[in-house]
Amino acid sequence: MVSGELDAAFANTGYRFYRESTAPIRVYYRYYQEGFHAVIAVDLDGVPEWDAAGQRMTAERIQAAFYRPQEILSDFPEGFPVYHVEVLTLLCGSQPERIRELCATCKNTWGYLCGRRQLLIFENQPGDYFGLRVVLENMEAGGKAAGGMEIPLVTIGLVVTNVLIFLLMELLGDSEDAGFVLRWGGIYPPLIAENHQWWRLMAAGFLHFGPEHLVNNMLILYCMGDRLEHAAGHGRMLAIYLLSLLGGSLLSCGVMLVTGDYAIAAGASGAIYGVIGGVLWIVLRHHGHYAGISTKRMLFMLLLTVYYGFTSADIDNWGHIGGLLVGFCATAILYHGNDQKD
Repeated sequence: MVSGELDAAFANTGYRFYRESTAPIRVYYRYYQEGFHAVIAVDLDGVPEWDAAGQRMTAERIQAAFYRPQEILSDFPEGFPVYHVEVLTLLCGSQPERIRELCATCKNTWGYLCGRRQLLIFENQPGDYFGLRVVLENMEAGGKAAGGMEIPLVTIGLVVTNVLIFLLMELLGDSEDAGFVLRWGGIYPPLIAENHQWWRLMAAGFLHFGPEHLVNNMLILYCMGDRLEHAAGHGRMLAIYLLSLLGGSLLSCGVMLVTGDYAIAAGASGAIYGVIGGVLWIVLRHHGHYAGISTKRMLFMLLLTVYYGFTSADIDNWGHIGGLLVGFCATAILYHGNDQKD
């Protein structure tokens, strides 16, 4: 079992090693929101007799023990309440069929193929465990930063690009002047439909009306883009972002052409809504929870932002909707975080 890498990965996620446990069965735990998250890591190659019944008994014993932490943890403070204890079993070994058989009959169980560095999560198991999935998946790629998160290079690159373009615009003119933004590539339907300046559909996504517009968009882009990039990878993140940008621009321009209500449109918000749509798909794909985000939380955020858009002036709501729909669909097609990874 890759015990050293597991120790580092769990330590970087706030877990501690339970000293009473020894190889080939190691227990990690953390106290969080008045309860414990515990992980039992089992070296299947070192415990050939390990079976489903023994696993259930071990999980129940660990759960019962952490409901009385003062008896097993000498440094656990008196008076701290324990209202819940969640237990996950991580089966580490070299035999995928054995892991598959155990996962089919046990609850809250993941597998980890040590030789191939692959995390196995089957359809009947939880899609995430309080953000632990992405940490173990990073181990697959070679134990990046001893279990730490991979740097979201694409997200950072997009933020830097938007900021640099904005600073250049401010240096050469006034970013809050609609005419100036139009000259830089803002969307204006007649220029696209009649003059065929299709490049504006993409260029407008890197322009912003003033510093407040830029800062609001970049904060959301970094927070949500970081989640999407860690889940989907660098290339897919970039593809989802650009497709969402194009989808938002097309719907925004199309609605203006149909209604005849023309305006100059610019900003990264269509693409950012696409990133939000992508994260929503990933959360749904992982049975309603992923990296600490729940479906309820995502839907509440979306409803709040859509409501704000429709109750505020000068907001390109159709661009937001177009980006959201394209981002959701693009992620559904491009994201391959299957319930079983092998």
